[in-house]
This record gives sequence, structure tokens and C-alpha cells, in this order.
Amino acid sequence: MVLYVLATLALAPWAELTPAEEGSDPYPLWPADGYQHHNSTLRFEWSALSVEYLVMVFNSTGAEVVNITLVDAASYQTKRLMPDYYTWVTWYVPISGAQSEIVAGGIFSLNTSAKQILDWDAINISYQFRLLAVDGSTVNAHESDGLRADVSDLESGSIYRWQVRALDSNGHTTDWSLLRSVEVGTTQFLAFEVFSEWELALLLTGMILVVALQAGVFLAREEPK
Repeated sequence: MVLYVLATLALAPWAELTPAEEGSDPYPLWPADGYQHHNSTLRFEWSALSVEYLVMVFNSTGAEVVNITLVDAASYQTKRLMPDYYTWVTWYVPISGAQSEIVAGGIFSLNTSAKQILDWDAINISYQFRLLAVDGSTVNAHESDGLRADVSDLESGSIYRWQVRALDSNGHTTDWSLLRSVEVGTTQFLAFEVFSEWELALLLTGMILVVALQAGVFLAREEPK
């Protein structure tokens, strides 16, 4: 049976496994590129990166009975299988786009028709954040499994650039995200700190309409009878 398991894994369709898509790296969410900030403390936020697995199960004849892709999972329950001997394997699709890796596998047998639960150790994802000065030097670096970093003591009047990347517990990393810039200590109208550009445009348009309406009412009252 051991030889059969090894042979099954060796003949599995390695070439058909699709690497992680390029460009699926975590990306900056906040602050927006070119954001102008009014004080020396700022929170940076970025997107999460999912972990993808491929689970396959073969029966005693080598026929494939399960082929399913899972996201952010550490177990899978099969559909009801017939009594037989089965071989199973779970591949991890690395975030770097490298060749898929086996993270778990084995054999099981069923004496009656039943479902089977397959378990494996989940791949953990962490994130690296770095804040750069205009000259490219690192001002702040941060690594955690969270999706944000709070940075203080930013210098007023300075422009910074920042980016993030992901790392997994198997030693793979994504590329750094595209750089985003942030300017600290500007005198820009504070509404830009609270509203996005389109929200601010709607707010200003509403204010203009209200003023125009009030002016019209005032002029109407002043008309001679």
C-alpha cells in the first residue's frame, strides 16, 4: 500500500496546478496615494491575501474522486464515498507563484459508504510594511499578521512613500506593492482629511445650492409689491 501511495503521488498532474496569480499581492488601502495629513501620527492599512489549496482524492484504482480548490481552509469533508481504500493529498499554491507544494496527505479506508474529513496545518500569512523617505531610506518598518500599522513622530512638511508585501510560513514572499506617497503637516482644507474627493465635491455642490437658494429667497422678499 505504501508503494501504491508513492506511485499515485508521483503520477499526480503536477503540471496542471496553477501557480498563484501575479498581481495578487496585498495592496495599500489607506491613506490614498498623495494623501495630505495634518499631524504627526498616521494609520496605514492594506488588503488581506488569501491562501489557496488544492485537495485531491484517489480511489484504489487510481481514479480521481475529489479535485477541489479551497481558500483559507485547514480541513475538507468529502462527499459520501463508496467503501474502498483512498489516497489523498493537499497542495499549497505559494503566494510567490512558485511550484505548488504538498502540505499534507495520506491514506484511509472506508468499510461502509461515508464522508471523510481531511485535515492539514494551515499556512500562515504575515505582512511587512515599510515607510520610506524621499531619498529611499527606511523610516519605519513593521511586520505582523495584522492589516494595519500606526506610525508616529512623522516630520511636518515631509513627503513619505510606503508599501507592503506578504510572507508565508513556508518562506515565500510576494513582491512589494507599488509605492504610495503621503505628505505630512500640510495646510490643506481639513475636509480633505474627512471626505474622499467625490464626497467633498458633493458636499461643496450642496453648500453652493443652499447658498443660492437662500439668496433667491432673500431677493424674492426684497422685491417691491
